[in-house]
Amino acid sequence: MKRMTYLALALLSVVPAYAQAQLQQPPSPTATRPVTLPPPSRSPVAAPVDQRQEEARPQPPRPVTKPKPVPKAKPITPPPSVRPIYDSEGRPAPHMRQTSPGRVLDTRTNRYYDTVPSGVGQQVVPPPAGTR
Repeated sequence: MKRMTYLALALLSVVPAYAQAQLQQPPSPTATRPVTLPPPSRSPVAAPVDQRQEEARPQPPRPVTKPKPVPKAKPITPPPSVRPIYDSEGRPAPHMRQTSPGRVLDTRTNRYYDTVPSGVGQQVVPPPAGTR
């Protein structure tokens, strides 16, 4: 029984030391390894002697390049005048718009029609019989 008492007292005497070890501040991160600082920035005053000598060497001459000539501005040309469009019977059709050479769009019906040159304008080719 005396052994148990001594053992219990020995354990109880160690507990405060163990608790105090848990409450200590952790060691700093640099305590186990050296601190490395970034290299100093290059400045002409702090440049080493060998770098100053490299900078003092003359550079080989570069070929002289001529400036490129500025292209001349093209004159603005107005768009070609709109050619009049005539319907299949030869009457002016202002509601039709030319979409490409040989094609017009009837803006009233949203249909495309083929055209042929006619005088100064375009004339709509009548659709084949039976397609209407």
